[in-house]
Amino acid sequence: MDFEELKDNSAEINRRKNRQTLLALFALFVVPVAVAYLAYFNGWFAGATKNFGELIAEENVVDIEDYEFKRQDGSVITGMEFETIYWWVMPIDERTCDLTCMELNLYVLNQTYIGLGKERTRINPLLVLPENSNILEQTKLKEFPHGFSQFSQIGVKALPNTRSGLNQDLPSNYIYLVDPLGNIFMRYPLVRDKEKGYEKSKDLRSDIKRLFKFSRLG
Repeated sequence: MDFEELKDNSAEINRRKNRQTLLALFALFVVPVAVAYLAYFNGWFAGATKNFGELIAEENVVDIEDYEFKRQDGSVITGMEFETIYWWVMPIDERTCDLTCMELNLYVLNQTYIGLGKERTRINPLLVLPENSNILEQTKLKEFPHGFSQFSQIGVKALPNTRSGLNQDLPSNYIYLVDPLGNIFMRYPLVRDKEKGYEKSKDLRSDIKRLFKFSRLG
C-alpha cells in the first residue's frame, strides 16, 4: 500500500468520524427538543394536566432570529446564544405597560426562574425593551437580564428577511417561551394584578417542568 492509499483511507476515516459526531450532536440536542415540541403540538400532554400558556398555532410559529436583540453596549445577541437552551423572552412596551406593570412581571418571572432550582440552568430569561429605553434604571430589578430592539406599533419589529419566512412583528407585553431550536411557540399574557402573580409563576413553572420532562425522552 503506497502513501496515497494511506492518505485516502485516513480521509475516509475522518469523514466517517465527522458524520458520527454530527449524528451524536443531533441526537443530543435536536431530538429531545423535537420530542418535547411535538408533545405539545400533538396533545401528548392532554389528560389530567394541561399547558397554562397559549400555544401558538404551528403555522404562526416564528423564529427568535426573525428579530434583532442588542445589549446595552450595542453588541448583538447572536442566534447561537439562543440554541441548546430554553428561553423566556418578555418584550415590554412602556406605553402600555408602565413601571409598576413591568416591576410586577419581572418579579413573577424572576421568582419562577428561582423556583426551578437546579433546573434553571436549562432556561434563560430575557427582558426586551425598545431602543434607547432607560426605564429599567428606575427599578430595583435593573440587574435583570435584558436587551433592546426596534419596536413597531405591534411589538418587536421583524427583520427584513426572516428565518421563518413569516415577517411578523412580535406583539409586546407577553412572556414568550422559546425552545432550543429558536421556535417561539407559547406565550403568556402579563400579570396586571399583584394577587395573581403567584398563580402565574406557578403556571409558568408547571409548563416548563413538563417540557423538561419530555425533553429527556428524546
